[in-house]
Amino acid sequence: MTEHYKMRPAALEDWPAIVALDQEIFGAYGAQEEPEIIRSRLLTFPQGCAVLEAERGDGRPFIAGYLTTEKWAELREPVLDEDPQESHRPDGRVLCITTLAVAPGCQNQGLGVRLLDRSISIARQEGCRQIILETAHAERFYLRHHFRRTGARTERGIEMAIMVLDLTDRAASSICP
Repeated sequence: MTEHYKMRPAALEDWPAIVALDQEIFGAYGAQEEPEIIRSRLLTFPQGCAVLEAERGDGRPFIAGYLTTEKWAELREPVLDEDPQESHRPDGRVLCITTLAVAPGCQNQGLGVRLLDRSISIARQEGCRQIILETAHAERFYLRHHFRRTGARTERGIEMAIMVLDLTDRAASSICP
């Protein structure tokens, strides 16, 4: 696997690869999202979506990780398969990370941190004060990056921690300049 990854805005052309990666990572425990919801995220808030692209040994590009987000008017619990056409608020001050994922073969190389830094950058550019997400398996990762657990919920039989980062907090200021 290559060590060169390029962060770029996600495009609608990436949708099939993102859906495949979502299924690979989250399908194992039933947390994958409907392909049309992922497509809607790419269309509704494109500036809130990014991919990490790399090249295979044969020179063909592939998506090693991706990020989707939306903006909300207020802090609340995330829900799987929520249509961003109904929940996204262009003037919202809360950024919800709807998905942050790194391909299994590319994990433990700092790519999750790069995607998280991108989400923080997006939040700041968009005037957001907080970031919220839910996670079934990466709570320690987010705790290391100054998120705090604010609760938990169960959906589809999966317990998910609800994590919040307050961007007005000094600790959050040191994550992404």
